[in-house]
Amino acid sequence: MKEVDYVLIEKIRPLEQVFPHHYLNLKEMIEKDGYMKYALVVEKEHNIVLDGSNRHLFLALNGYKYAPVHYVDYDNPHLRVGTNRIHRMFVDGKIDITKEEVIARGLSGDLFPPRTTRHFIPFLRPELCIPLKRLGKRKPLHKLADNIIKIEIKSEIEHNINYIEEIEIEVEEMIHYLEESVRTKKYLEKQIEEMKKCKR
Repeated sequence: MKEVDYVLIEKIRPLEQVFPHHYLNLKEMIEKDGYMKYALVVEKEHNIVLDGSNRHLFLALNGYKYAPVHYVDYDNPHLRVGTNRIHRMFVDGKIDITKEEVIARGLSGDLFPPRTTRHFIPFLRPELCIPLKRLGKRKPLHKLADNIIKIEIKSEIEHNINYIEEIEIEVEEMIHYLEESVRTKKYLEKQIEEMKKCKR
């Protein structure tokens, strides 16, 4: 399991703005549960959030002292950034974002719009269920409330619909990869059967 660090919330730098209704829904879910299901994924050199913008904001605005963090090495070639979930498997054409731009945005505070980046990390995020009371309390970082964009709920719903379509395309492509793997496995098993029949 990927190690979890507990990092002072004020040390963590946001990368993206968040949608208001998505944030509020997540806030209600976390408060109802009383725990954090997932740690943030954070670039270790500059403490930039690569995955978990809404959870980071929840902790900051609600006066939690620490955030549970999976640190990652951004120089790791197996950790990639894209602008579409399909970039996990292949890239057709130029990706309009680089790791260098991610670092520059995180350091400058010139945040990307919500869901601009797609980070592909070389591990599956485990479900952790970390109680909120374990994270301590401090003064809320109210200045980070500006990270919530102003947008009509209709537009946010449309964005979610588009994101679901992006996921569906990714899932379809994954199914194709799995089908190809199963075909190759069956082919090789057949080859082994035939080889075993051969007389030496």
